[in-house]
Amino acid sequence: MTTFVARRVRAFSGWWRAPSSRRDRTLGAFVGALGGFWIGVLLSVSLMPSPVSFSTVGLAGLASAVSGLLLGIAFPKVTTLVCFPFSVFGMGGGT
Repeated sequence: MTTFVARRVRAFSGWWRAPSSRRDRTLGAFVGALGGFWIGVLLSVSLMPSPVSFSTVGLAGLASAVSGLLLGIAFPKVTTLVCFPFSVFGMGGGT
């Protein structure tokens, strides 16, 4: 294992085992809300019958965002790791 990888593994292991700080909970809540919103929107569009109203998609996104926020506060480290890919969805660089 290279030195860089070994350092990163040790840093992650230390972060994972440490008690959750206020910063972890804030980041978990933010990432959970953004990721939950996109999960709710994508699931409502893909699982509901074809003409889905905008209000239905919005309510599903809002409900999932609130759920993600609460999960981010309760389980900040797990929520950050699971929801991070969804939280950056749609933030592309353009053309």
